[in-house]
Amino acid sequence: MPDINAAHARYARTALDNVRREYPNFIMHFVHSAQEAQGCVPSALHPIFFGSYDWHSCVHMHWSLARLLNLDPGATHSRAIVSWFDRQFDEAKARREAAYFDRDGGAHWQRPYGWGWLLKLYAEIAVCGHPHAARWRAGLAPLADRLSDAMFEHMQTAPAPVRHGVHSNTSFGMIHALRFARTVGDDEFATLIAHTARKWFAADHSYSLAYDFSGEDFLSPALTEALLMSLVLPRDEFLSWFDAFLPELAAGDFSRLDPAHVSNEKDAKQVHNHGLNLSRAWCMRGLMQQLTPGDDLRWRRFGELSGEHVRAADAAITGGDYVSTHWLISFALLAETEWHS
Repeated sequence: MPDINAAHARYARTALDNVRREYPNFIMHFVHSAQEAQGCVPSALHPIFFGSYDWHSCVHMHWSLARLLNLDPGATHSRAIVSWFDRQFDEAKARREAAYFDRDGGAHWQRPYGWGWLLKLYAEIAVCGHPHAARWRAGLAPLADRLSDAMFEHMQTAPAPVRHGVHSNTSFGMIHALRFARTVGDDEFATLIAHTARKWFAADHSYSLAYDFSGEDFLSPALTEALLMSLVLPRDEFLSWFDAFLPELAAGDFSRLDPAHVSNEKDAKQVHNHGLNLSRAWCMRGLMQQLTPGDDLRWRRFGELSGEHVRAADAAITGGDYVSTHWLISFALLAETEWHS
C-alpha cells in the first residue's frame, strides 16, 4: 500500500509551489483598452489567487492545502500551509478579489467552476480547528459573500444547466455550493440548490454512457449529475431515479467505465483525462454511500473501478508536466478524502 502520509507531504509541497508560482500563467481577463492590457499582471489583478497557472486552479490548490491541514494539523508541511494562509487570507485582499467581479465584463467570470471551488475552500476553512482559522475566514469572507450571492442569483435565473464535462458543468459547481451552504448554515441557499437540481434533472432518464466520454473532459456529465442528485434526494427516491437515469449500470453493464488514457502528457487538454479518472472515482465513491453493500452490484464495481481510475492517474498528480501538476492534486484529494471527512 502507498504511504498516504508521504503522498500528502508531496501534495503539500507541490501545491505550495503552485500557489506561489506566478508564471507561466493563463490570464483570462476582459480588457477595455490597450493601456489596460499592459497591466495584465496576475498578482496585481488577483492578490490572493495569482499562481498555479490560472485563477480557478489557484483557488482549488488553496482548498487542497486547507484539506491537507485539516487531515493532519501536526504534519511538518502544515506549518508552511499556516504561514501561507496567514499571508494570503487578508480581508483587504479579498475585497480586491471580490471587486474584480464588479468590473465591466467581470460579473460572470469563472462561473460556475471557480465560484464553486471558492465556496468549497471557505467551507473547508469554516471547519478548520487551527487557532488562526477565524482570521482566515474573515480574510476570505468578502469574496465568499460576493460569489455565494452570485451563485444564488444564477440558480434563480439560469434557464437550464450546462452539461459539458469541463469547467462550465453546472452540477459540479452546485455540489460544491451545496457543501458550502450546509456547512455555514445557509438553509435558503441549500434549499434553492436542491430545488433547482430537481427542476433541472429529476426527469432525466435513459442516459447512455456511450455519449459521456469526450477527449477533453475532466468530468463525467452523467456521474457528476448523479452525485448531485444523491445529495439532494431522499435515498429511496434517489435509487429509483438512478436506476432510470443510468439503466445500463442498473443492468450490470459497466463496459463504458474503463479508465481514460493519456498519450501526450504535455497536451493541456488531453491531460484532462487524468482529472476525469480522478473525478469519476470521486463520484463513484460518493454514489457508493447510497448503495447497499452486497445487494447492489454497482457498489462492488464502483469500489473496484474507482481504484482502477485513481491508479491510472496517480503518476501524473505530482510527477507529470505542469499542465497536470498545477491542478490534479485537488481531484486526487476529492477521490481519496471527500467521503471520509
